[in-house]
Amino acid sequence: MSNTVDRYIQVESSLVQSALEISASEVHGTIVGAIANHMKSGHTPDLLRLIEPNADSNDGRYAQLSETLYELYRDNSTHLIEAKEAFSLLMPDDDESIEVRAEALASWSRGYILGLLYNEAFSIDQLPDNGPEIVRDIMQIAEAQAGADSEREEDWALAELEEYIKVGCQLVFEFIYSQRASDAPPLKQ
Repeated sequence: MSNTVDRYIQVESSLVQSALEISASEVHGTIVGAIANHMKSGHTPDLLRLIEPNADSNDGRYAQLSETLYELYRDNSTHLIEAKEAFSLLMPDDDESIEVRAEALASWSRGYILGLLYNEAFSIDQLPDNGPEIVRDIMQIAEAQAGADSEREEDWALAELEEYIKVGCQLVFEFIYSQRASDAPPLKQ
C-alpha cells in the first residue's frame, strides 16, 4: 500500500483484530524508533513484544498484527536508508478533528521514544550533532495537546510539527547510520 491513510486503516484493523488499545500512529512511531535503535545497538527488536509486552507470538490473534508490524519495519527501514520522500508519519486522515490529529502526533512521538530507547542500549546524549536536541523536542511533542487557537492556526502548527518530527527522525537515523558506517573497519585490499 502506498497511501498512508490506507496503511493507517490497515494497522488500525490489525490492532482491533488483536484486541489492543493502541493507535496506529503510536505503533508506527514505535517501529521507526526501533529501527534507529536497531541501527545503533545491533539488537533486533521483537516488534510484537515491543507493542504488547504480554503478547504470545503463538496466539493466533496476533498473527495479522505481527505480519503488519514487520511489513512496516521493512518498508520504513528502506525509506529511511534510502532517504526517500516516501517516509512519512502514519497519521489519521486530515478530515479528522484537530484534537484527534494532535493526539495522534503526540502518540506517534511517545511511540518513537519507546522504540528508540526500548532496551537502554544507548543514551540520546550519544547521538551526534543535534540528535539529542531533536529527540528532546520529540519528547516534548509527546505531551502536546490541541490548544485554544483557531482551527486554521492549529492545522498549520500541527503540519509544522509533523514535518519537524518527520525530518528530525530522518536526521537521527542518518546520524546513527553515518556514525555506524564510520565505525566500520576499513576494507582490506
